[in-house]
Amino acid sequence: MIKQLKVAELQFLSQAGLTHVFDRRVLSHQTMQDAALAEEILNLFLGQIDRLEKADWSSLELPFEMHTLQGAAAVMGAHQIVQLTDNWKKQGTGLERKLKLAFAQFRTAAENA
Repeated sequence: MIKQLKVAELQFLSQAGLTHVFDRRVLSHQTMQDAALAEEILNLFLGQIDRLEKADWSSLELPFEMHTLQGAAAVMGAHQIVQLTDNWKKQGTGLERKLKLAFAQFRTAAENA
């Protein structure tokens, strides 16, 4: 799990044009403005990204993982993660690093939203 990231690393995805980290309005819309439900879904999503951060990526079934992550990220309003998973095959060997950076940025945005 990423515990500390340098400022330059956190800005990496933003410089790549992936700027929408977390749009709480999307989550609110998806949960019909039910704050308790939104919080529960947010915690489930955080659990999903925690699991992926701890996983051995060489043993993951990437098509399945990217498909489920993309759907969950879309419900969350995590546009940055949606963009990365939409083009996951084009990311090459940097996919894991880019997603972990996006996960860290999402966590920060969710804590401050």
